[in-house]
Parts: sequence; structure tokens; C-alpha cells
Amino acid sequence: MSKKKKRGLIAAVILAAMLILALAELIYSNYALTVSRYTVYSEKAAGSLRVVFISDLHGREFGKNNSRLLKRIAAEEPDVIALVGDMLDKNSDEEDVERICSFISAAAEIAPVYFGMGNHEYGLENGMDEPLSDRITAAGAVFLDGNFVEATINGTPVRIGGYGGYYRTPHMDWKDRDTQKKYWYFFEDFENTDELKLLLNHIPTNWLDWNYRDRCPVDLVLSGHYHGGVVRIPFTDKGLFAPYVGWFPPYTKGCFEGNTATCVLSTGLAGANGYPRLFNPPEIVVVEILPQGEKGE
Repeated sequence: MSKKKKRGLIAAVILAAMLILALAELIYSNYALTVSRYTVYSEKAAGSLRVVFISDLHGREFGKNNSRLLKRIAAEEPDVIALVGDMLDKNSDEEDVERICSFISAAAEIAPVYFGMGNHEYGLENGMDEPLSDRITAAGAVFLDGNFVEATINGTPVRIGGYGGYYRTPHMDWKDRDTQKKYWYFFEDFENTDELKLLLNHIPTNWLDWNYRDRCPVDLVLSGHYHGGVVRIPFTDKGLFAPYVGWFPPYTKGCFEGNTATCVLSTGLAGANGYPRLFNPPEIVVVEILPQGEKGE
């Protein structure tokens, strides 16, 4: 074989190997399920409280009837399961709604389920014959949209609220003053307690990019929406793009502690706007809330 043919063969082998690796990474980043774990300490916690949360499923399935996703959630033995927005897509049909309701029913057999709205659910709800809140509630979840409930979990009184938009900032497209008033009352009422406050707030912009975690007295905020930047940049902890923020956003994943609140941001489970995830496998988040006295032990 001539040197020219050898070089061509080597180049072809290298190219084929690169294509295989790229395909493997693409599959991994869109179908593998990973678990991220964070520990948060609170003087309001009487004992350990484990929250498992997911966001941005957008109607996808991981295994038939989301069996793989349910299995991974159950393995974490949660005290609370939080669904933090965009579990459905704005283009979801009746089959998608039935699927997420079936998922909720199965998840509710593992632990209490709390459902927070995302921007896609708001868009979807406008075209539904039956209110989404009724469907979600009938499936077995506590539906949270500008409201809160109270529960005692492992001896700790917890106020759990949900809001899909910009916390304490009416959404840029909302023109109904009465609707805005409803949410402003929710913000004030939700914060007015000495109990541990857990907020499902799909859009993290206020807490992270506008530093509301130094302004609003909410103990723990669970967010999604940014999809981890969709493409995560290798060898860094950065994402490529986030909605409403733009290119190379400063926050795309992690646990961010402020003076008055801690925000945990999930990368979610699906791609965004038709773009697949890359270097960014789907994520289940586990947050362990422990008494302040256990910190540093």
C-alpha cells in the first residue's frame, strides 16, 4: 500500500472514530439519566428532609410510561417530589397530558408530589377544554400556581409554594392588573411565616441574574428553564445559551446560596426549541435539607 493510501486510510479511521464518539455523546446527552446532589442547611429543619425534583420534561418519555425516570426517582427515597415547570410542551396534545398525569399518579405512590407551572404550561392551558389544574390534581399532585400549602415533613413544618414566572416581577406580557395583584398578594403571604419556605419557581432569572436570593426571604427555591445552557462547554461548568439571558449565561446549573435564599437550578430533562442537548445529560436533582447544627460535623 502506498504512503498516500495509508494516510487516507488513517484519516478515514480517525474521522469514523470521531463520528462514533460524537454520536455516542449525543445519545448520552439526550437519553442517559444522571443525578445531581446538593445539601442545604437550615435552622428551621428539625431533621433530614429529602426533595427530589425534575424540570423541563417537555412531554418526553424515559422508558415506556417513563418507567426509567420513575425508577431513578424511587431509588432516591424522597420525602417530596417536586415537578418544577415545563413538564408539558406548549404544543402538547391530549396524549401528552394523559401521559404526564399517568406519571404523576405513579410518582405519588413514591412520595407526595407538588406540581409547579412553567411557561409552556401557561401557553398550553389557554387552549385546553378542561383546566390543567383539575387534571393535575385528579392525577394526585398538589397544583401550585400563585398559591401555597403547608405540610409537616419529618417533624419540620414546611410551606410549599409555586409560581411559574418572574418572582415579584409581573411577567412582561401580562397586562391584566387583577392577575398581577393576585400574584403580588401571593408573594407577600407566602413569605410571611417562620416555617421553612420551599418555592417551586420555574424561571430562575430573579434569583440568580438579578440577585433576589439576597433580597427575598425564601429559604429554598427550585428552578429550571435554562436547560443547562442546552450545550454545555466541555472542561468548564458553563452553558452555551439560556432563554431571556442569551449567550454564555453566568448561571446554568448548581446550588447558589444568598443572604436570604438558596436557589438550586436544574438542567432539566429535554432539549430546547428543537435543539438537542450536548455534553449535558438529562438531570434528576436531589436536595437534602439538614438542620443548621449538622453543618461542618
